Formats: sequence, structure tokens, C-alpha cells
Amino acid sequence: MVITIRDNYSVQFIEKQLAALVKCAWDDSPLSAHDIIGRTVVSLVSSGSERGAYMDYFGGTAYPVETGYAAAMEVQEIGAAVTNVNVGDIVFAMVPHRAYNRVKDDEIIHIPAGMLPEHAVIGRFPAVSMTSMIHTRIRPTEVVLVTGLGVVGLMCAQVMQHCGYKVYAFDPNLSRREVAQSCGLRHVYGSLDDVPEVKGVAGLAMECSGRENAVYSLMANLRKCGELYLIGVPWFRSTDTFAQELLLNIFYGYIHVYSGWEWSSPGNSTDFDPNSNHNSMVRAMEWIRDGLIKVEGIYEVVSPSECAGVYESIACGTLQKTCVLFDWRL
Repeated sequence: MVITIRDNYSVQFIEKQLAALVKCAWDDSPLSAHDIIGRTVVSLVSSGSERGAYMDYFGGTAYPVETGYAAAMEVQEIGAAVTNVNVGDIVFAMVPHRAYNRVKDDEIIHIPAGMLPEHAVIGRFPAVSMTSMIHTRIRPTEVVLVTGLGVVGLMCAQVMQHCGYKVYAFDPNLSRREVAQSCGLRHVYGSLDDVPEVKGVAGLAMECSGRENAVYSLMANLRKCGELYLIGVPWFRSTDTFAQELLLNIFYGYIHVYSGWEWSSPGNSTDFDPNSNHNSMVRAMEWIRDGLIKVEGIYEVVSPSECAGVYESIACGTLQKTCVLFDWRL
């Protein structure tokens, strides 16, 4: 069956701090052999990465710009050589917030049978920190510190706890701490000052807030030769503290500091490097399906037409839930 798409819509930042659902162009050229066309069911809002473009923190963003990088899609049409999916299948793809998307057959991930699309698409978030976990030399059952319990930090803490680390998670926001506890995290606090017994004990720190104060605090609490991964993007300056204190802790603590950029792992596995973002997302979806990572109740579902209010609430810090999904069926 060949479908005709006359109207396609996407969520775009049409200017700084203004989002809208707008009509967008569609490539109606014939499908190549490995093309897939999908109708979006739900797409996931990243309150970190997308906020950067929305706020234009670094300057130079050319508006309008499409946004988003994760969606569950229902397959509508496939190319002649596509053998890994059938029309009607629900698959995951790293595509923008757009009603219809066109991808290659090696760019999709099968969603486990019986899994809600709303849950499967959240499997994108654990993969952000799993790159750091794969790279670290610190092994279970050491103590791990996680700062920032937005959705990336919440997923990070759950993954580390599931994999056998003793996780201490921190966020000054009470509601975020309550959500973390409801997801089964055992040690959740407002500040590292609340648990002096971990000072000098933790081997690994996962910084997911993007705030300098969190980095300073983690540095002062790691053991000798501990490791710190910077997972949260430091979009803007949030402190006047000088770097000397930070450098002193690194120097005398023999601390190893790494970028937590997820794409330091390959997108797909190879014979000599089986670890990849693709595999991390597959495994995360399985853990969510099996109840090993909790996602129930952490997200809000809204229509894409409500995108302006969603991004405004993210920028203002008034978002009620940990994350937001756009439901394209609404």
C-alpha cells in the first residue's frame, strides 16, 4: 500500500522561547528499498537537550528549528528490501516531534511485544547515562553518587542500582525526591551534606544536573582515584565559585573526570565494540518492560498542540511531572 501524506505537522521553536505546532514539508518521492514511513504515536520531550535550543543558551540558533529525538511510530509503508518490520508494527526511532517520519530500516528499534509505546519511548533516557556506566572502571558493588533527579538522573540512578551499585541520589527538589523514592531508589537526599558517612567512600559520581555546585560537592566526596562523569549539560553559569577549589580536589584526590557525552559510544554495535547506544536503548526498554526500571507515573501526556505551554513550563521550572510525552493521537 502506498500512502499519500498531504498534511504533515511538527513541533518547532519558531523563535527564541516560543514553540508551536506548524505545518511542515513532506518528502513524497518514491521510497527507496530500505525506507520506512511511520506515523508517530508518541514522542518524548527532553527537558535538557531541547531546552538548550529553546532558550538559545549558547547563542546563534537559527529559528525556526525542529526539535525532538525520540518517538514510537506505527509503520505505514516499507520499501521493497525491508524485511525487519511489517506494516502496522510499532517501532522506536530517533526522529523529531513530527506526525509522520521517514527513516531507514537500520534506524529503528523493535518495541517489545505488549509494551506500551508511552513506556517504550522512555527507554531513550537510560541510554544517556549508560554510556558512562559502560566506560567506567568502577565496578559493582561500590558506592555511586547521582546528582540531579530530572528524568536523565532518575533513569541513571535506577540503572546503576539495578546493575548492583549502591546508589545515593540527590536533588534539592522535594517532589523529585519523592518520585525517586516511589521508583524504588533506596537512598535519596536533598544534599550530600545530609549523608556525611559517604564522604570519601564513593568510587563513582554521575552528575546529571548540569550545575557547577553539584560538581564541587561531588568532588569533595569521592574516594581517592574516584571517577566523575559530567552527564548533565552545563547550559549556563550558575555560581561565582572559582575553579581553584575544583582543581585542588582533582589534584589531591587523584580524581578522573570524564565527559558523559552519550555519543562517545557508537550508534550501533560492531564485532570489536558490542556496546552501543542502540544496545543500551534495547536493554533499557527490556528493563522497563520487566519492571526493573520504574516509569509509571513519572510522565505527563499532552497533545502536540499544547507544546508552547510545555516548553514554557520546562524553562520556568514549573513542570509538574518528571517528563512529558506528546500523544499524536490526541
